[in-house]
This record gives sequence, C-alpha cells and structure tokens, in this order.
Amino acid sequence: MNLTITNQVFMRYCDHNLPKVRQETVMSSEIIAAKNYVELLKQKYQGFEFPAYKLREWFSKSYAVFFDCREADTTDCLQAVLKKRDFEAFAIFFVVKEQSGIYRFMDASFRNLGTETLDHFTARFHSQLESMTKLGVQATGLEYVECVGHSYVESAQ
Repeated sequence: MNLTITNQVFMRYCDHNLPKVRQETVMSSEIIAAKNYVELLKQKYQGFEFPAYKLREWFSKSYAVFFDCREADTTDCLQAVLKKRDFEAFAIFFVVKEQSGIYRFMDASFRNLGTETLDHFTARFHSQLESMTKLGVQATGLEYVECVGHSYVESAQ
C-alpha cells in the first residue's frame, strides 16, 4: 500500500477537523508541537483533557501521528517512525462523548504481532479495527466521536 492510499484512508476514516479559530496560523506547518494540537482539541471539545503522560513531543497533521524526535529534522524522524518495525504496540487516541454531553479522552492499544509498521497499522486500524473499537465504546454507553491521533509503544529493552 503506498503513502497516498494511506493518507486517503486516514482522511476518510479519521477526520480530525481542526477548529477554525486558530487553524490558519497552525496549518502552515505539517508537523506541529503536540501540545499545540491538544490545545486545538480542547477548543473544539469543551472539557476535553489529554493526559500529559500520553503526549509525545510532535504531531504530524497529514498522518495524525504523535511522535518523539531528538533530531533537528522532524520530517526525517516522522518517516523513520512510520517505517519502524519493532514497536511493541500501537496506540489510538479518540474522543468519546458521555450521555451528559461531556467529552472525554480514550485510547486503545494493539500489540504489534509481527513486524508491522505504524504507517501500515494506521491504515489497517481504520479499515478493519475501528468498527470494533466503536462497538466496544458504545457497549459502555459512550459515543465514539472521532479518532484524534495514533502513536506507538516502544519495546522495553
């Protein structure tokens, strides 16, 4: 599966529409500080809190991926993260709505059962696993609103 299809799959299944309030100033860069993206989510979903311990340093808007980078070139870091095959697990972050109308953060982790890349997993999540995640959320009385990002769990070595 090529990158173009992956991006189309993401945009079709995980539309993370940023609020229009500060969209123009933030949208000029493809990779932004993750804390800035979370601030945009807080504007869009009143009362929404993203646990700081789950937050990575950067966020790619075109891939909707949270990632860390110790290098100066965040684009190279992103490409390396997308292609890396030895992550222990992958994480999906999404917004749910309680019956009271309050928005909450939720996440789900999926073990990397082989040598899958984050890029491949995100496409597979939206085509095969997202519907099960939605059903699981609905079974608890919550409404699945939208996926707001993907990340990874590194192997503890």
